[in-house]
Formats: sequence, structure tokens, C-alpha cells
Amino acid sequence: MSYNEVVTQSITILIVMILLGMMLREFKVLKEEHSKIFANIILNFTLPAMIFSSLSQSHFKFDHLVLALVMIITEVCAALLALLIGRLLKLSRPRLGALILASTFGSSGFLGYALVKIIFPDNARALADAAIVSEFGVAFMLFTFGVFIAMYFGKNKLGTKDIKKEIGRFFYSPLFFSLVLGIATSFLNPPQNNLVVSTFYKLLGIISSANTVLVTLTIGVMLHFRDLRKVWGVVLLAIFIKLIFQPLFSNLQASLFNFPVLWNKITVIEASMPSATMTAIFAKQYNCDSELTTILIFATFISSFFTMVMMVWLL
Repeated sequence: MSYNEVVTQSITILIVMILLGMMLREFKVLKEEHSKIFANIILNFTLPAMIFSSLSQSHFKFDHLVLALVMIITEVCAALLALLIGRLLKLSRPRLGALILASTFGSSGFLGYALVKIIFPDNARALADAAIVSEFGVAFMLFTFGVFIAMYFGKNKLGTKDIKKEIGRFFYSPLFFSLVLGIATSFLNPPQNNLVVSTFYKLLGIISSANTVLVTLTIGVMLHFRDLRKVWGVVLLAIFIKLIFQPLFSNLQASLFNFPVLWNKITVIEASMPSATMTAIFAKQYNCDSELTTILIFATFISSFFTMVMMVWLL
């Protein structure tokens, strides 16, 4: 399967699943209030299983953390750019939070791994480097910095103590424990041929496989196009920052750090990912503008059909 085919196939799957969620809502099979239940299942069950499984089976190398550093710098700059332009446009706090979330964090887990595996077949090092970028450069930032953004812009009356309390809750959550335990287990190098260990990871795989379904259905249940005409400017801005600025800026950093060719390609691929679907979950969880967030996610997935291919070939 060619690169263009896997890009098209992966994005098509997500879009079809999102549309399925919308259809189930229209036929009253699912209701919009069900999205809150789905979000709790994702944040407390399926996502921690996926994070632990991925991290614990990766061969962690400290010198490769520079890959994650480039992604973190890119995300911070993208968030600041979205904040600055959003302020100039005088967006409301929940709407500004939605713009920052969609412009900052990419869908490196579902789509990124698939692309890297196809582009670099039988290259275990490429997949391991992609895991470092995805888990340490994107996932960790999403579940800390991203949660803070959703809380800060979603709840107008949060004071400093409230914010500290909410951030503190993350460090007692299944998400945080899955990150810590996953990293710790990676150093233990558990024997995959052991019956108990292999059974455990197969169980985690089954649980993890439900994550994409739940996330896409949640977005579909929440997704509306009623106010699309009113937010077209915000949509274009999110597409520019997430799909054009981020890969260009990541490539610039890769050149400055004198990255090997493989590392350069990995950073560009991961930075070219459309907006992370989990941002809609956080927006819903913390009362940010979840409707706008879902529109921005959908728009970046559609646009990434063209921008991902363009960026990878261009850079």
C-alpha cells in the first residue's frame, strides 16, 4: 500500500466513524448527553490502557527525547500563535480555548503510527522514534497542558486555587498512572513470550481497540454544522496553524538540530497530523466550546488529505 493510499484510508476511516456517530444521533440511537458517558469511559479506561500498552513495550532511550522536545516547542509556539490571533479577533474564552486545543495537538496516536509503519516498513527504529514523539511530545503535553487549556478557557469562574486543584487531579488520574507505569515497565523489558504477560497485553489490546470507536462516535454525537458560517475564519486559522505552520516549524528545528534524515521525516510526519480527536473529549469534559472543537477537528481531518501529502513531499 502506497503512502497516499494509507493516508487516504486512515483519514477516511475516522471520517466515516464520525459520520456514523452523527447518523446514530439523528436516528435517536445515541443522544448528545451520552457523549459525557463516553468521555468518562475513554479518560478512565480505554485511553489509559492504550497509553500503558504503547509505552511499556517501547525501548526508551534518553538521547532520543530531543525528538519529543522539538514537538513540544512546536506545540507551545502553535498555542501562543493561536492565543495571540484569537485575542486580536476578540474570541470568547470557550471559543478561544477550542481554537488553541485544535491548533496545538495532533492525532499522532491513531494516524501517526499507521503512516510511519507503512512509509518505513520493517523499520523498528522508525516506529520507536514515532512512539517517542507521539507519547512524550504529544500525549504527555495533551494530558497536562491540554487539560489546563480546556479548564482555563472552559470555566470562566475558575480561580487560581481551583486551577491548581483541577491540575492536581490529573496526577491522581488513570491517565497519569498509565504514563508513569508505562515508562517504568519499559525499563523492565517484560518477556513477551510469557503466557501471563502475552495474555495481559492481548487484554490491553482489546480494551485499547475500543478507544478509536468511542472517540469518533463521541465526536459524531457532538458534531453540528449549525454555526459553520459564523466560524469559517476560525476554521481556516486552525487549519493554517495545525497543518501548515507546525510541520514547517518542526522542519526548521530539525535543520537547526542537524537531525538525521529519518528523524527529520518522523518529526514532519507527526507535526502534519490533523487535530487530535481527544481535544473534543477534554472540551466536553471541562465545558469548553466542544461544538466548535468538533468542527475544527473535522475540518483539519478533511484538509489533511491534501496538506499531509504536500508537506511530506515538500519537506
